[in-house]
Amino acid sequence: MHILMFSYDRTLVEGKQVGDTLLRHKCYADYLDKLDIVVPAPSRTRQAEIKVSEKLTIFPSHGPRVLSWLRAYLKARNICKQSKVDIIATQDALLGFLGVMLRKKFGCRLQINAFGLEIFNDWWLRQRWLNRGYAFIMRWTLHRADLIRTDATRNQKILIEKMRLKPEKVVVIPALPTQESIDQFRGAAGETVKSSLRGNRYDGIVLFVGALERVKNIPNLLRAAKLVLAACPRTLFAIIGNGPEKENLEKLCQELDISQSIRFLGIIPYDELPAYYAACDLVVLPSWSEGFARILMEASLAAKPIVATDVGGVTDIVIDGETGYIVPVNDSQQLAGRMKELLQDKQKATQMGDKGYKRAVSLFDFEANTKKLITAWETMIKPRGDKG
Repeated sequence: MHILMFSYDRTLVEGKQVGDTLLRHKCYADYLDKLDIVVPAPSRTRQAEIKVSEKLTIFPSHGPRVLSWLRAYLKARNICKQSKVDIIATQDALLGFLGVMLRKKFGCRLQINAFGLEIFNDWWLRQRWLNRGYAFIMRWTLHRADLIRTDATRNQKILIEKMRLKPEKVVVIPALPTQESIDQFRGAAGETVKSSLRGNRYDGIVLFVGALERVKNIPNLLRAAKLVLAACPRTLFAIIGNGPEKENLEKLCQELDISQSIRFLGIIPYDELPAYYAACDLVVLPSWSEGFARILMEASLAAKPIVATDVGGVTDIVIDGETGYIVPVNDSQQLAGRMKELLQDKQKATQMGDKGYKRAVSLFDFEANTKKLITAWETMIKPRGDKG
């Protein structure tokens, strides 16, 4: 089986160790005859192709967005001309537009990922007028897919009900951490990092990991942090990640007069992340929108309690009141209240973290999840009417 994939993940071509994406796709390729991935990439990424293994090749398409998309389409078209492609898989429904064009020309099956479901998020639609245009295109492409892969049961229900899709057309297969990553987070040592972060100034650490982008709603976290600090002044909020909102967030910290208790740590190499999870007291996710959030999977594997907003796949990971707390979106008061509760009750925090870990061990089976994806692809290319 030959899969042609479109992905935005530039770590595939830039070699940055900020996740396990490359390792995950190498595992996928082991089950396939061939996996080709086309990645729209910045102009500085000049490789024509990256041969990762005999079965996995990555093709960067260089240039600004529109140009890189055109080049991505041309690269993919050449791949389809050179060898038979069974399935085109795209990271989201916008890239799915390229998949629809290629499907029409070459007769491939089309599988589209629909994880965050921004097209049904009022906050995202209000951000800029272009988003409404993107939403129209994404709905159009989703209706033309042979299979839609989503990452949460809530998202599956939304797709079936709001888009009137057949239930068998929408499958829940999240992007889980690889077994190697899972093993790294289990029982990681965090004393060195904890000592470095706390010093003599802090007694508790609240951790956020993710891109500093609007969708993460970090201002919500910072406003909640001010409320937490009034009751728990010796708390440090450690923020791992980088992004376009960093300067605005630093200004907000100054306005709220909490800069001394907020530390922006930038991007931490992926193999060092487990120690930061191990060092913290709780993990927080304040987002406007999420899929099956990686930060929550990693927090659970590190046996840390979670406070997260009620979005996307959060309810598939967090059991409210047992492994953490789920609070309304953009409600700084409730977010702060739950964080204070866990910071002030260490026993409850530990119990919730332990329950989250036990749930994670049973829930995050990378090999079984990969086989489920491969089976879904195999089913797609069976002749119509063949159910055997």
